[in-house]
Amino acid sequence: MIKKSVLILSFEDTKPIAQRVSRKLKGKYETVASEKFPDGEFNLSIKSNPKGKTVVIISSMALNPNQDMIKTILLGGIAKDFGAKKVILVATYFPYMRQDTHFYNFDSFSSRYITKLFNVFDKIITLDPHLHRIKNLKILSDKLSHITVNKIVADYIKKKFKDNFTLVGPDGESSQWNEPVAKMLGKEVVVLKKQRFSSFKIKVHEEGIHKLEKHVILIDDIISTGRTLSGALALARKQGARKLYCIGIHGLLVGNAVELITKHAKLITTNTIPTKFSKIDVSPAIVEELKRILK
Repeated sequence: MIKKSVLILSFEDTKPIAQRVSRKLKGKYETVASEKFPDGEFNLSIKSNPKGKTVVIISSMALNPNQDMIKTILLGGIAKDFGAKKVILVATYFPYMRQDTHFYNFDSFSSRYITKLFNVFDKIITLDPHLHRIKNLKILSDKLSHITVNKIVADYIKKKFKDNFTLVGPDGESSQWNEPVAKMLGKEVVVLKKQRFSSFKIKVHEEGIHKLEKHVILIDDIISTGRTLSGALALARKQGARKLYCIGIHGLLVGNAVELITKHAKLITTNTIPTKFSKIDVSPAIVEELKRILK
């Protein structure tokens, strides 16, 4: 059991996750008050005194990354300034991680520099960050670590679906999620290949796909515009799949992504980014990790 010297803070969007975590850890929970000055700058406040406590901030920073990063950093500053013993950020979604190299001459390597803005925190726990070219987060910051919700996703599939389904990964970058889940379920996974022309123009190739089971489950980490998944779902339908399901770890669902996906499949996401499609609760993974580091 964690002592009541833990104060758990969140903004409104991650309140359900934070409350569940707080109940499991027997800590105190509070939703942060956020106001704006006339010029648009944020003014945050909390009611509880953080002095001498371990403060855990649970933040998504997904749908409004630029403003939510500022609010999260300011909140960490409040805890530090008023005497918190340790300040831990649990980032259910950490933005700017996909730009993890210089893809062209003179473009931004965002993950290298954005992570430096979070120096106010003693430790940063990220949930399933997009690790493609950077395999170890310590390269970016020695405060960064990550946990995965693959087991939670596998348990959800095991509970909700019978055995007659095929697991499909829409591209090679998704293998960090669909391959471990497939192994937990004792399944093979079909990983497709894609060709990216821009954020809104993507082609998925048929190479490697074969006759599929009637039920197909596609697993991906970040569902953004839905172009990659839409192409993969169309291929799966062409190969004989009758019922299609799409499971995303992080459902950004930008633009008409929902329309593109749901015309082919039932959409399911975790609640790292809360939407009406968030059917898989990640709070058990957060609780397990916090219990480990707060011993």
